[in-house]
Amino acid sequence: MTNSTTPVQQPGINFLPGAGGAGAASTPAPIHDIVGPLPFFTGPLWVIVAVLLAVAVAGGAFWWFAGRRKAKRLTPRETALRELEKLRASLSEGSDHDFGVVVSGVLRRFLGEALGLAAPRQTTEEFMESLRGSLRFVPAEQEALAEFLHRSDYLKYAQGEATAEQREALIVAAESFIRSGEATEKGSVTSPPISEKTPVNKEAP
Repeated sequence: MTNSTTPVQQPGINFLPGAGGAGAASTPAPIHDIVGPLPFFTGPLWVIVAVLLAVAVAGGAFWWFAGRRKAKRLTPRETALRELEKLRASLSEGSDHDFGVVVSGVLRRFLGEALGLAAPRQTTEEFMESLRGSLRFVPAEQEALAEFLHRSDYLKYAQGEATAEQREALIVAAESFIRSGEATEKGSVTSPPISEKTPVNKEAP
């Protein structure tokens, strides 16, 4: 009789524990230490702080300058008045021709940008003809505007001459006309931009 506690052995097969085969126990895989998260920045702590501070300062400066640029956007009226003030600061500089071009250009650009008129692209005659019968300007304003444009045209095209006082009078006339729209917006009664006629040294053709 065969003892039940004695493993049955067959030729070429060994059922003893640890001796291999289908019933043999598998060897466990080695367990490695868990590696923590790698740092994003490497190097001394003061370098990291300096980089973050520089980024914060650059971002703040960008938004500050962007806000100031947006806040300082000038209206056509403010732009024209500022250009006339610069022209007044160099009143005695440049030729009379150049002065006539600049002072006329300031007012013409204002009429185009602020009022949507074709003054920058039209001659004085064409522009004044386009205003005939218009309710945009009262007759006194149209007369003053025509006077200013003809006087500046005389300097531009007819080799006219102007003293410092006459240049100043043209600047004042342009300022008065530009500011007249501001008074209208506030509900005030406008007055003609040119209150008196200051002749130039040569008679206009």
